[in-house]
Amino acid sequence: MQHKFDEQSQQTARQNHQHALSTLVAYQATGSMSYITSSSKYYGRFFINQFSDNQYQLKLTTPVGSPIFSLTVTPYLAELTDRDGKKYTDENVERLMAKLTGMDIPFKSLHNWFKGLSNNLNQDKWDAQGRLATTTLSQDNQNWLLTISKYTTYRLANKNIDLPARIEMVNKNNRLKMTINNWKLN
Repeated sequence: MQHKFDEQSQQTARQNHQHALSTLVAYQATGSMSYITSSSKYYGRFFINQFSDNQYQLKLTTPVGSPIFSLTVTPYLAELTDRDGKKYTDENVERLMAKLTGMDIPFKSLHNWFKGLSNNLNQDKWDAQGRLATTTLSQDNQNWLLTISKYTTYRLANKNIDLPARIEMVNKNNRLKMTINNWKLN
């Protein structure tokens, strides 16, 4: 009987956590990242300012703070400004990023996977606190394995919410590692 209660309490914790994440629309986050392919490697500091599910800004700098690029995404346009201030635009953020930086990351669903929102409640794997541990993302004919290995607790609307502190995404050609040092919840 105890086993059934544990399963129900974990399921309730999972549902509560996923609901809290779904209400988190606007935030800022900072940290470090590395992006590794067979032919290139990026390492830097990032700043994400998420305004809504489909509108955000991502800045990437070198470890010492020199700009690498700034990406602004709206529902209809993505604009990348390179380190020299030159601007490039495309309606498709993934195509723009792959063409200009070589980064092949599922940016369209950034607003979900970055905060640990489940892609498939029935098939995803969860930790003991009901938080997303692993999921598979499919986007543009690519499958990504997303692993969140560490969470940090923050306050949102007078309640605690656990947000990712360490994310890793892997597909057959690429590896993205992110360490989130700080979340600012709006």
